[in-house]
Amino acid sequence: MHDMLPYTDEELVIRYREGNDEAFTALVDRYLKPAYNFSIRLGAPARDAEEIVQESFVKLWKNIDSFRAGEKFKTWFYTIVRNATIDVMRRKRHVLLSAFEDEEGNNPVAERLVDEEKLAHEIFESAENAAAVEQLVGELPDKYRAVVVLRYREEMEFEEIGKILKKPLNTVKSQHRRALIALRKKMSDAPKNRRPTYEPS
Repeated sequence: MHDMLPYTDEELVIRYREGNDEAFTALVDRYLKPAYNFSIRLGAPARDAEEIVQESFVKLWKNIDSFRAGEKFKTWFYTIVRNATIDVMRRKRHVLLSAFEDEEGNNPVAERLVDEEKLAHEIFESAENAAAVEQLVGELPDKYRAVVVLRYREEMEFEEIGKILKKPLNTVKSQHRRALIALRKKMSDAPKNRRPTYEPS
């Protein structure tokens, strides 16, 4: 198995298609824990995350021939994980379909006045408050949480996030802004023992 380590994800896909079963096993080993964590951060209960990961890898195995050259494997596979998470959570009635509808009643002018870079730095750059921020992120609506997790935990660009969530780039950016605003409000409203604190820069 160790001889698979130097290969990129995309190279492992090619080698598996050529008949090397160890290449698929290497992909599973590489993404088993990240897929599990990603599913939980999207809102899946831990008791369901294992089922979601299993379904994701079955779907990967069934659809690996549809992976196109030039695509980024991580983006493609995380789309599978996200869809599996939604499917399982819907079946188990943990979320409502309305959680994935467009939000109404927001102020687009106010959103555009937000300094996203400064606000994101304030929220996410303090490692000592990581647990408090993680808890507040978990309280966000599902559609906002997904954007935040992909942006700051998986360090993905907005274009990649749009592909995974199947949303236009402008929608992703808008939801990113709204997520930051919601997080900042949660930070302000949180009791002191849950409120992240930041050293002035």
